[in-house]
Amino acid sequence: MATNDEQRARKRDVAQRRAAAAAADRARTRRRRLVARGGGVAAGVAALALVAFGVARSGTPDQGFQARYDSSSQQLSMSLPTFKGGSVTSSTLAGRPTVLNFYASWCTVCNREMPDFQALHTALGQKVNFLGVNPQSNDSDSAQADMVARTGVTYPTARDHNDDLLRLFNTSGALPTTLFIDASGKVVNVHNGGLDQTSLKAAVAQYLGVAA
Repeated sequence: MATNDEQRARKRDVAQRRAAAAAADRARTRRRRLVARGGGVAAGVAALALVAFGVARSGTPDQGFQARYDSSSQQLSMSLPTFKGGSVTSSTLAGRPTVLNFYASWCTVCNREMPDFQALHTALGQKVNFLGVNPQSNDSDSAQADMVARTGVTYPTARDHNDDLLRLFNTSGALPTTLFIDASGKVVNVHNGGLDQTSLKAAVAQYLGVAA
């Protein structure tokens, strides 16, 4: 039977997921209104192109953000601004498989699983890239920075300011979500929900062919 603390944590997770989903719905509504205001055939064609090819681009404050996902080939191409300055791109990750984990400071499961991601990152060394991505529609730089420090994460972390990258793979806004990407940039698996060290090791071995 769950303890009172566990029950309260579950209630917080449910409330946080609902808030994130509501924020995502509001963002989608704003985008639909903008497309409608634009009118004309060109606006409709542009909207269809975004859906078909999974393109997301962000304006200020993240001018360096770009992500493109082709669902037919499962190829992901991206450029994400990191919290330490600079950016991480598909080209910098190429040649090694990548574990990309979406996280947020309000996500109880994220806080619990990130030390396990760090432990496997340390164990695998240069065999696998690890990348944390923070969707920021319902988070802040300072809150996520505290979380990264608290969980001991040393692998790169990047900003998804408008949740554009997350929405290519998860439209609910619920976290965590983890992508397993092979060395060519192909997304071979999308996992929604938490992972402990055992299940994470198994997933890396199964989807990326790398044993810890």
